[in-house]
Amino acid sequence: MRALPALAKITFAGFIVSLAVGLVAALGTRLGFWSVDVGLHTLFPWCVGIGLITFVAGAVWILWAMIANDSSSARYGLIGLVGVIVVLANPVLKFWNSHGMPPIADATTDTERPPVFVSLLTQRGDGASSPDYNGNAPMTFEGKASTVSLIQHKYYGDIHSIAILMSPERLFKRAVTASYAMGWNVIAIAPDEGRIEATDTSFFFGITDDIVIRVKPSGMGARLDIRSKARLNSDYGNRNPQRIRAFAKELADTR
Repeated sequence: MRALPALAKITFAGFIVSLAVGLVAALGTRLGFWSVDVGLHTLFPWCVGIGLITFVAGAVWILWAMIANDSSSARYGLIGLVGVIVVLANPVLKFWNSHGMPPIADATTDTERPPVFVSLLTQRGDGASSPDYNGNAPMTFEGKASTVSLIQHKYYGDIHSIAILMSPERLFKRAVTASYAMGWNVIAIAPDEGRIEATDTSFFFGITDDIVIRVKPSGMGARLDIRSKARLNSDYGNRNPQRIRAFAKELADTR
């Protein structure tokens, strides 16, 4: 069957093209050859699109090969199919986790009095979004008009201030340890103010988000609030609330 080896080689070629487009989109953005809009929103969708077509071709090939008991060009087919699954794994997982959830570019555990940036103000650059939190800004999701803070409370109700029965000094030290454990670039540690500031940069596209943590006394213990904000106006997604969730888990595991 000549069509079967040809389909295997098409799968392999599709994997190579998808991988190449993805690397060009990511590395070009990270190296500053073009903006995030071009790399992430224009070029990268081609990587995903080609990858999905390749996956379908690979699935047809492997089913056909099993039924026909024909291993012709199996090396090309298997490398192509497994390779494109690896290429698609990250974007598909992110899409799955964010499906049906609103994009919150500025998430915080305290929408009334959110932590404020201090040290990071000089690093955000002219093209960065405003450092101010605007929870009252209008936002529409799934056809319903609301505000950023109300939508966050509705869809990310588990994101709230962390109150613990321990001294503020101890909680602050745990927060510092957890921040480093998250792999963030810690910019400022101000124990007297109970403030920690850090950045988190994505591996492939080099997109930087800003983080500020505030620890203060609360009753018999201490209270921690955290804010995660996308630095770019054009950069949206739900990784900011997800980052806060991950930090809360890391903090709970830190001793």
